[in-house]
Amino acid sequence: MCALLTFNAFFRLLSNSEKLIHRILRALMPDNLFVCRHVASALPLIAALWLSASGSVWADLTVTYITATPEASYRTSRVYAGTSKAARRAELGFKRGGEISVVAVDLGDTVAAGQVVARLDARGLGSDLRQAQSEQALAEANRQVATAQKKLAANTERRIRAMRARGHVSQQAFDEANLKMQASTAQLSVARAALKRAEATVDAIKVQLSEAVIRAPFAGVIQARYVDEGSQITPGAPALVLVETSLREAHVGVPESVVLGLTAGQSYPIRWQGIEVAALLRSVLPEVDPNTRTATAVFTFTDQRIPLGAVLELALDERVASEGFWVPLSALTAMDRGLWGLFIVDAENTVQRRLVEILHHEGDRAFVRGLLTPQDRIVATGTQRIVQGQRVLPVAAEFAISAS
Repeated sequence: MCALLTFNAFFRLLSNSEKLIHRILRALMPDNLFVCRHVASALPLIAALWLSASGSVWADLTVTYITATPEASYRTSRVYAGTSKAARRAELGFKRGGEISVVAVDLGDTVAAGQVVARLDARGLGSDLRQAQSEQALAEANRQVATAQKKLAANTERRIRAMRARGHVSQQAFDEANLKMQASTAQLSVARAALKRAEATVDAIKVQLSEAVIRAPFAGVIQARYVDEGSQITPGAPALVLVETSLREAHVGVPESVVLGLTAGQSYPIRWQGIEVAALLRSVLPEVDPNTRTATAVFTFTDQRIPLGAVLELALDERVASEGFWVPLSALTAMDRGLWGLFIVDAENTVQRRLVEILHHEGDRAFVRGLLTPQDRIVATGTQRIVQGQRVLPVAAEFAISAS
């Protein structure tokens, strides 16, 4: 009787067991007290044999699932590298050669626009300027004399012309007065030309004197200094390097496919060493680098914490057109030969395995495609506790995976 009750309880518990279990139970059912006392101890062995024969487990294991929702695309963040550069950089030199008398700045000095940073020895030019100014003054005096002579000759010619009309002056006297007026007019023209030449000489020397001085074309910082006082320098040779620091540029190489998604005048995030600044896209250079197949995007920013020449990162959000599903990373399991898979719960609450391909992952989720269909119930957590073919009790997860 004890054996019969034990069998009935166990039979109800294993109502879906296979024929192997029935044969084992019949073998354990002889009508004797010894077996009756040891049926309970045999139950673990029977369960183990049943598991090895059928490959399934008890149906009272609860798993959480999410519903597979198809997506036509996903958004991802791509990072592109670039370098920071000065918006303006100038190599400062003299247009004429000579000996350097003053270098007023040193490396790292901040200068204002128009500030004098270096001078040539211009004593010879100063002497030439004084001489030219003297000649200019002489030319001006000659012009004034010629102007007065012309005025006198013109007045004389006018009076003689009037007297000639009344018959009081001979033709000879009239011709002489007229020719003197013409000569004085020519002399005034010569004096004016000489004055202009003297003025031009003075202006040329002043230009030479201005070229003997280097002034900062814009505000910035001295990046390099190549000369010292007493050095001889040739025309056009660089003496100093000035870089603008108030406005900086980021030159970033972006793929051809990304160029169309960039908008001039829009702000984009630029990062360096944990510092993120908003940079304004100024332009995209039209030529693509044949080696990297990237176009150079030029951004401007004002944050001076980022040094010139630093390697920067440009983060761009992109939408990738690809059909798939968002799933939590905890739902993924490693399969053979480097493949990935998911467990789904079918209509009979039985676990099934599906192979998938990971297209993209971020944070605690992944975008996959594979043998999934919409509304499939994907096991979200605890995949290490289940196997294919196992019956489970599915419970909807309290979280959702979306494309946001």
